[in-house]
Amino acid sequence: MVLDERSLRDELKPAMEVRRFLGKALEELGGGATGGAQSAHLRLKLLTEAWSADRAKEQGNPGDPSPTAHSGSSIRQTLRSCFFSQGYYFQLLAGLKRIGAADDRLYDSAAALAQDVLRPAERDANNRSFFFAIGQAHAARLFPHLPEAESWNRYAEAVWSDWYDPGDCYEPGYVAHNIKQVIELGLILGKEAELRSAKAAAAYRRYREQISPTGLAVQPGDGGHQAAYVDALALMAEVTGDGTFLWAAQQALFAGGYGGYYNAEGRRLSAAEAAGAYRHKLEPFRALGVEPAMPPAAGGIQHMYPCTYRIADRLILNASMEQGKPYAAFYVNDRMETLHHAHEDNRGELYHYEADGVMYLSRTGWHKWAGQTNTFVVGDMAAEFPFCYSSGLRRNRWYKASANMRMLRDYMASERYEQLYATPESFRHAGEPVSGDETMKPLPHFFKDRLSPYGVFISNPEGMAGKNEVLTIRDVTISINTFVRGGKHRFPNSIPWYREYREAAPADGPVELLLSRLHIAGPKGMLRLIDPDTLLEGLKVDFYEDGKKGTPEERRALTPDEESRYVSVVRDERTGTKALKVICPPGRIDLTWGGMEHEVHLTDGYQRIGFDYMYISDVSEFLRTPIRLMVNGMTCRSMYIDHQQGGVLRESASEMQGQDSYGSMRYEGVYTHDSHWTRQTLLTEEGYLLVVDRFAPGAEADGMAGGPVWQLPRLDEQGVFWFDMTADAQRGKKLTVYFHPQRGRQYGVQFQPKLWHDKAYAVYDKAVFEAGREETFVSVMVPHDADVSGAAVSGKSHYHSRLVGPGEDSQGIVTEVSPDGTVTVRLLPSAEWRVAPIELTLRKDGGWRVIRGS
Repeated sequence: MVLDERSLRDELKPAMEVRRFLGKALEELGGGATGGAQSAHLRLKLLTEAWSADRAKEQGNPGDPSPTAHSGSSIRQTLRSCFFSQGYYFQLLAGLKRIGAADDRLYDSAAALAQDVLRPAERDANNRSFFFAIGQAHAARLFPHLPEAESWNRYAEAVWSDWYDPGDCYEPGYVAHNIKQVIELGLILGKEAELRSAKAAAAYRRYREQISPTGLAVQPGDGGHQAAYVDALALMAEVTGDGTFLWAAQQALFAGGYGGYYNAEGRRLSAAEAAGAYRHKLEPFRALGVEPAMPPAAGGIQHMYPCTYRIADRLILNASMEQGKPYAAFYVNDRMETLHHAHEDNRGELYHYEADGVMYLSRTGWHKWAGQTNTFVVGDMAAEFPFCYSSGLRRNRWYKASANMRMLRDYMASERYEQLYATPESFRHAGEPVSGDETMKPLPHFFKDRLSPYGVFISNPEGMAGKNEVLTIRDVTISINTFVRGGKHRFPNSIPWYREYREAAPADGPVELLLSRLHIAGPKGMLRLIDPDTLLEGLKVDFYEDGKKGTPEERRALTPDEESRYVSVVRDERTGTKALKVICPPGRIDLTWGGMEHEVHLTDGYQRIGFDYMYISDVSEFLRTPIRLMVNGMTCRSMYIDHQQGGVLRESASEMQGQDSYGSMRYEGVYTHDSHWTRQTLLTEEGYLLVVDRFAPGAEADGMAGGPVWQLPRLDEQGVFWFDMTADAQRGKKLTVYFHPQRGRQYGVQFQPKLWHDKAYAVYDKAVFEAGREETFVSVMVPHDADVSGAAVSGKSHYHSRLVGPGEDSQGIVTEVSPDGTVTVRLLPSAEWRVAPIELTLRKDGGWRVIRGS
């Protein structure tokens, strides 16, 4: 390897992503190539010199007040904020020292750098904390003579305990970004015994089971494709000596880039490539006495925190790990949130479905809204379905807003975890710092552990532990944001919103709307928080001008004249009830009702909070409502009001019969507090997948609409109620999605451009709900060869507007729903599709069977 110092110096830019520069150095150091260590040393040396130059220039300068997670205004600022960069820098220095390649000058400069950039930072079991802790654990050992070394080590030990004590990570949207790092942290801290413990092994198995028989995996949040699992699984094999982890690493390695992420069109490794990759990456483990061994089937309900909290997280259908066997996985978790790179509204989502080694359906990237994933969607019957792209709200129509209040469990202070009202000095990677007091709206998400005061949490760990279920509601705020179309300011200036990639209610002037029926609801029914006759009593109105930050300093209480101009009580002529009329000029208006004292249990008592609203002003351009709900000043990124899924998981189950698998999940209080949803699914040995959704709408869902949605990467052919797409052109495989035809249903397709340039077609089966009348939806997924048409697989030609023509009820896909809710699906041969006959039966009580050759 020829060292090119000039080109490396050219890479060093003030606002560069330092993590990539250091990541390359780590690859060079561990790659075994001639000159790799020298190149890694040069990168570290040049970066350290750049930090030193920045420090000299910034002496006395506080620096960038709002660095992002991965870059600041200078290399020094980036090193002070970026968790990846801190972890990589000191991993690299430790590796160079281990081989005797770190000279004294670099060592001394790195010690000064450590004193400048390292502070006890984020806590809790997530990838940011792990990288920060790796950097500080290494620094404490590299520079034990420094006075900060003890503090660095205590912080690293605390982060380790955040993972090991509960025995898992609360970051379901990541895989590759966390488990490898926590194992590395444990090795630095000398936790070999804990890393080999039954508690740790139970957490490792969760990741192993996310690898399919052909090495495919889907990371449902931010991350990479299945190749990113390789190093983590290999490290698990190394610390445990368990060959099943090495087998899973091998399968993921051979899968290469196939399966995709961010619209990737990858491929599996060829036999020659696989052999070479294995020798380079995994062969050394055999010298340690670890041999690959096929693990048992992964099928069943998988739990987060398997030895402590046991939170049902995923349903995996997998009867065998033999090559090419079918595999499907659904989310069942009812408590995810975007703070940890997943999303709260992913219940029941099918995020991975494959057969014969072909990925048919998957989740690519993290999407925040149910309508963009493979799950069940409910919305207003007049709204664009399943997701609002071009048509949204209507004026003079009442809408029901409802959000999941249970998420506040993770953001409430408790006796052990103290709420902080200012960004700690050590917490540099979350954007512009905030400061204030308990009157801030919304309150910042910072918590300090009184028993282990090293670093800061951005959620309360007791929420996950089920110890933070009781909330005393003292005040409720409806925060309405309006910004001018084409103006210089955007509403996130006034209140933190997260990844709002949909345009949200640009306006040509003030926006006028009515509000009514502010309530909480759950198993105990509905509780009105405000009497219609006393809407103005106890109401406090605050205003933030357009473009101003949502800080106490920028907050302005309206004068009596302004308040009467913007807020008044009117009577809605259609309902005969009183409502609050609000005129929102550009900026943010907070309506806060105080003086409450409602103690509620967030699962067994009241789970949702909501209100009704109606726009009077023109909403022809509105796609969604920029309104936030706050309780006692608390809100969170996923607390949206536009038909949030929510819901409590009350039951999940799975079982196998031979090579066929069944699973189910049942949610209460989903979409509305009085509606319930059950999803049942059956995966056959042949790879056929049946999903049955049963939705029981309550009175709050009367007149709403919904149904199952499936994301197809491309669409080739369709009928009235079936859709066909190419899943893998090289392998000649297609997939037919078939909905059971029923009177009054709408079957459709929506083109969906999404986050990360991900594009797909959402196909759906939609019904309008009537309170008390359960609706059953049947979705059948049938993989087939590309030389067979979708029409032949479905067996339905839709001739002359017939849904099912004469003779078509005995060919292709035939479905039936009996009065008692039993679903029967038969796959029968047609002239073109020579399928072996098979019958699937799924009863409402969970009974099921598969009969072949019928």
